[in-house]
Amino acid sequence: MKLFNKLRFKMVEGKRLKNYLVYAIGEIILVVLGILIALYLNNWSGQNQIKETNIALQKKVLIQLEKDIFKIDNFRKELDTLDNVYLSYLKRGYDKTKTVGKNVFSLILFEVTELGLDKNNQSLISNSQLDNSKASQKLTDLNAIYKLYFKNIDDIEQVIYAKLSDNLEFLEQTQPWYTELITDFHCKTDCAKFLGTDDNFKARIASLRLLYIKAYGDLVRGFHSELRREKVSLETLLE
Repeated sequence: MKLFNKLRFKMVEGKRLKNYLVYAIGEIILVVLGILIALYLNNWSGQNQIKETNIALQKKVLIQLEKDIFKIDNFRKELDTLDNVYLSYLKRGYDKTKTVGKNVFSLILFEVTELGLDKNNQSLISNSQLDNSKASQKLTDLNAIYKLYFKNIDDIEQVIYAKLSDNLEFLEQTQPWYTELITDFHCKTDCAKFLGTDDNFKARIASLRLLYIKAYGDLVRGFHSELRREKVSLETLLE
């Protein structure tokens, strides 16, 4: 009888252990599922937040794109006016209405016309966490365009500055009236006569015009075209 009771006790103990193990495994599974669900919800919430942030970013970029395109439009008009100033000095056909009130000698000797576009969009995109959407990929492409054109524009502006400085150094070394010009910023009789008749200096100004109208002008025209195309693409993706 005692042996029977002992065997029954062992069976009960074994059953309890089995039940405990099943319960413990069930608890572990529930905990793991809870963790996985929490991770999924956290990830989903994070992705959703990134998506909303990216949509807001894309809208800001579009607003800045419009400003940049508008500014480039105005700059191209400035370049057109500058071109007519250079043409008037070089005795070529030009639009007189675009040179009214312009000091020709001051423009060709001292002033550098530059785009001066803000880098707001480049900063916005570079400092943001982008998602995997097509619109975000478009922002990456747009950022690359900004970087490329800003670099090329900066390069051509440095060349123009160097050319302008070289022209002034030439006058400094060869013309007795240079001190008066650089002090008073007024081109008097001898200065005006030289600038108006010296073929060598006109050739220098013709080269400077080429840098502005062809090199700089073509860059700005390409930049304008690229930004307009990217703007349309981004607007389409956000519809």
